[in-house]
Amino acid sequence: MDEAALRAMMPMSFGKRPAKKAPAPTPSDAAAPVSAASSSSLSASVLGKRPAQPSPDAEEDDGLTPEERRANAEAEQRDRERRAQGLADSDDDDDDDDDDDDDDDDDSDDSDDDVGPPPPPAASHAPPRPDVRLPPLESATTFSGVHTKTISALAVDSAGARFALGSYDYTLSLYDYGGMNASLSPFRTFEPGGSAPVVDLSFSRDAASLLVVSSTSQAKVYSRDGAQMAECAKGDPYLRDMRHTNGHVASLTAGQFHPNDATRFVTAGEDSTVRIWDVETAPRKQLDTVVLKSKARGTRTKVTALTVTPAELLVAAARDGSLNYWDLRANLNARPRGTVEHAHAADTVTSSVAVRSDGRTLATRGGDDTVKLWDLRSFRSPLAVREDLPTTSPHASVLFDPYGGETVVVGTGDGDGKVCVLSSVDLSTEHVHAVASPVRMVWNAATDHFYATSRRGTLSVMHSARSTKGITLALARPAKASSQVDSYPVAVPDGGAGMSEAAKRRRLAKTRRDAAASHMPQPPVAGPGSAGRIGSAANTHLVQSLYKPPVHEDPREALLKYADKEAKFTKAWEKTQPKPIYDHQPDEKQ
Repeated sequence: MDEAALRAMMPMSFGKRPAKKAPAPTPSDAAAPVSAASSSSLSASVLGKRPAQPSPDAEEDDGLTPEERRANAEAEQRDRERRAQGLADSDDDDDDDDDDDDDDDDDSDDSDDDVGPPPPPAASHAPPRPDVRLPPLESATTFSGVHTKTISALAVDSAGARFALGSYDYTLSLYDYGGMNASLSPFRTFEPGGSAPVVDLSFSRDAASLLVVSSTSQAKVYSRDGAQMAECAKGDPYLRDMRHTNGHVASLTAGQFHPNDATRFVTAGEDSTVRIWDVETAPRKQLDTVVLKSKARGTRTKVTALTVTPAELLVAAARDGSLNYWDLRANLNARPRGTVEHAHAADTVTSSVAVRSDGRTLATRGGDDTVKLWDLRSFRSPLAVREDLPTTSPHASVLFDPYGGETVVVGTGDGDGKVCVLSSVDLSTEHVHAVASPVRMVWNAATDHFYATSRRGTLSVMHSARSTKGITLALARPAKASSQVDSYPVAVPDGGAGMSEAAKRRRLAKTRRDAAASHMPQPPVAGPGSAGRIGSAANTHLVQSLYKPPVHEDPREALLKYADKEAKFTKAWEKTQPKPIYDHQPDEKQ
């Protein structure tokens, strides 16, 4: 390695004495004109070099080649000329424009002369507007032909690889993008609740379990492939205190897996309770119970929607219009941490509760055609209210965008239906997209797909045209050709029209030989009887007449003819039999 390479690797101050600090400039020095030495020092600072030291061997110790020194000198000379020209222009107030190169150089010189940090931006009373994240609505794919009624339940796993649909037609369908082709068919369809509609679905955190909530009193947990893992216990409907029952005693309305625990889930029902379960102990009993006490008549109310936040908070909405939340780490028998008595109109269904990624902001979808924002730190009144959003389904969804919660997405039943994207600050409209009667909605962050079910039994999956995951994988695989040949029955008149006479005679003769086809009466059994039939012999009819049941004899009279005879007992019973003692005294009136 030569000396030039070593000097390039070493710091500039290596092997040199520290320079003495120059005395502070006096006001007269500051006002003095710029000299050649000061200009050289300033230009060196501009070029990223330290000022040259006035020593005879400076050119040998600066680590630069002669060509680099010559280039630096030329640059310093051009810099001095530009500065002199700029000072002259400012003194003479000349407005003549130079060429483009000079203008650019002047701008760079002015920026070099600025000393200190840049000035702060001008004060603004309006807060900066966040970037609005809209759902991917460029392309849409429709799933149809499986469900015939409203799709009331929808769940998508965290990876966006599988999703499940539940409907009012009692069926549950499971879909997997990995094995799906362009036919868009589910890999399994079954009825989890018999003749009960499916009202809610939820995947666990690890996507290994699926919670199925039907309009029965018992929720079920299935594996991701559709195998049943657990069924919740059923409560005693004759107990008054709902805390003492082992399960729900009325129809379920909602359910959700815990966002932090893949084995715990919560369910809500019409028995005014919210119950916390564990997958292992669910067939025996719940872990804990939350009882909602209503101020309405009867002190009970139907729980219509719930959600669990990652901060262990349980939020539930009821039919009496109240909104409550509890801390799952505290005593659930105590009063709620927060309550709003009239969050929505009474006797309406608050269909959905969504929590923002910050864990403090809530959005509720009310049956009174409103959407409201709430802050858990100040829970008495809503942050914002939007009132012109009609709904026609008790399962309508509201959700925050999964990329920061800057927008709120809600579906409306106005006209043919539409999806409205609202601001999470004041619920003002950011975007409107037409979607046929949307009910349940999910925005998956892993694949950036937007799902929306409808009352017509269809599912719309909206995605970006540049997307390479999820539905695009299935659409890239062609549908397999069906091996089933459709057959259509042909109506032929009776009598075998189109057959020859010889063919008719052959078919009739074949039918005559078949006793079953010709309905021929069975002949008597020859020999011993078999298969429940009595064999025929010369004395068969005589034996049947002898053992014929007595039709004209009264069974009661046949039994009474043995009443006067002495009873038959064993010898031990004859000796030890007690003598009956009868009470012949008349009954005394009390």
